[in-house]
Amino acid sequence: MEKNLFRSLTVLADGEQVTGFCYARLTGREALGLLPLPYTLRLLNLPDSGTGLLYAARNLSVLRDGSLLAWGRVSAVLRRTVPEGTLTEVVFSPGLPLWEAPVSLSVEAGVSVSETLRRILAASGMGISLLAFPGPDPVRTRGQAFYGRAAECAEEALSAVPARACLSPAGLRVIPAEGLPVILYLTERDLIDAPSFTDGQMILRTTVTGWPVGERISVKWKDGSAEGLVTERRMDIDTLNGKWESMLLISLKADWQRQMQN
Repeated sequence: MEKNLFRSLTVLADGEQVTGFCYARLTGREALGLLPLPYTLRLLNLPDSGTGLLYAARNLSVLRDGSLLAWGRVSAVLRRTVPEGTLTEVVFSPGLPLWEAPVSLSVEAGVSVSETLRRILAASGMGISLLAFPGPDPVRTRGQAFYGRAAECAEEALSAVPARACLSPAGLRVIPAEGLPVILYLTERDLIDAPSFTDGQMILRTTVTGWPVGERISVKWKDGSAEGLVTERRMDIDTLNGKWESMLLISLKADWQRQMQN
């Protein structure tokens, strides 16, 4: 467990800090892909001023010591009375804008996969940019038509290459099957306990930090080491006396290449 644990969270509604609550709990997960997986933030006895910020907000961010734990588009704000007072619940998801945006687009022959993705994102009207496109970027020899949710259209375009996508605050990231250079290095001090393994995957219970999905990671602990791709991150953090941990699901190299190529 973390030593000298001080449990506090910073909540930003469209960049403005929400203050005055006496308790917070964040639960939810992010995964490689463009499904709109939800986070839920619960705040106890939030003042009316803070509730007003949440009702008006389009985007929410939750941080700890400057580390971004969760972010996304707000989909619902609910208030209810509980024995301890008034509980405000906010549901938000990074994938919601592309999931809700409709796209109707024709792409002529001779356009690369990366350019097709850029056109889909532009057609969504969400202002989301395509970041670097590592790995193969073939040109399509036939024209294509895309109609439906922007997220599904983007994943359909990516089906031409062995790659997956995920969203970051900066834009859409493409993760190739061959992987990216290792960018995250975790040691025992970052872990709550030793990793566990199942079906080509490693499960890590870590200290509360916003380890990003889609990054290649190297982990060392007392009895060994491993390397893989962060395919999912789960949060269950409670500023009072509940859980205070994040969990990473790591696909080991051979397993993630198999998943992307199938």
